Amino acid sequence: MTQRPTLVLMPGLDGTGRLFEPIIPLLEPQFNLKVVTYPDLDSFKEYVDCAYRQLPQTPGYSLLAESLSGPVALALMSQLQDQIGPSVLCSTFCLSPLQTLTQMASQIPDQMFSLGALASFCFDVDEKQDEDFTDTQPIPLNVTAQLDGAVLKHRISVLSRVDVSAMLPDIQTSILFLQGAHDKIVPDSHAQIIEQYLPNVHRVNLDGPHMLLQTHPHLCVDLIINHFSKKQN
Repeated sequence: MTQRPTLVLMPGLDGTGRLFEPIIPLLEPQFNLKVVTYPDLDSFKEYVDCAYRQLPQTPGYSLLAESLSGPVALALMSQLQDQIGPSVLCSTFCLSPLQTLTQMASQIPDQMFSLGALASFCFDVDEKQDEDFTDTQPIPLNVTAQLDGAVLKHRISVLSRVDVSAMLPDIQTSILFLQGAHDKIVPDSHAQIIEQYLPNVHRVNLDGPHMLLQTHPHLCVDLIINHFSKKQN
């Protein structure tokens, strides 16, 4: 019997991993899953170290990194080339797109930094008519409504200075890069940097918002499984 590969899920701004709930049942038949979580940390290095401590001890695992975990995953890939297998980036960046938001942060109340308040940017909930999101909508919206705006505000501030672009040319890992055509958080110009400098990346643009895994879970999982199937053959 073929052993299922291990896939490490690395969360976005929420840091809880609960936003992966729509895709976990779809991935479980194919992968052994492990979910990384983040406490409130004070530097990018602390995020990388925190994720590192949660990685499997046996080499050959893969990463699925969403949003802010993208640069964390890229930093790990540059350090652990012999341990990390084919991986996936989703709605993410190597050079932070958050500088402008951070510059405005002192003038914005903490509650405006909750993902509940930012839902229209993350999900395009007023515009989205996708059947997948209709089915899974209560999960991500319930999670985002419970997140602490002060924690997110601090997390955005810490990650606003991230730039791991210099690491990209040395990363040989085979990477599937999923990007939403209507992503209001990560602009196309930032996605292009990843596409340009990663040697072994396949970018797929989807007709969706920043939260692709939550609004298009079935399509994303099909693409993820196909990516791993190609690498195994």
